[in-house]
Amino acid sequence: MMRATIEFDDALYRRLKVEAARRGRTLRDLVTEGVRHVLDTPASPNTATGTAAWQPTWFGSLGVYAAGVDDHSMRAVKRSTASARAINRSS
Repeated sequence: MMRATIEFDDALYRRLKVEAARRGRTLRDLVTEGVRHVLDTPASPNTATGTAAWQPTWFGSLGVYAAGVDDHSMRAVKRSTASARAINRSS
């Protein structure tokens, strides 16, 4: 089992605690259930933007960049960011 630290804004955390108590569940159980729900539910495209309903409207524009990438690991993201910074410095 992996451990993760998740930061919630205060209001959302209070709502989560209240809901967990109301359901007689732990925070961990409720968050795990929510994550499973998101991962197990097919994304329904938003008809206006072509993005999934949970995504912010600007998120769809990033798909152009992600489509041609095979490695989405954090190491690859950091390498890409460092490369872009180097290009911007030399411009």
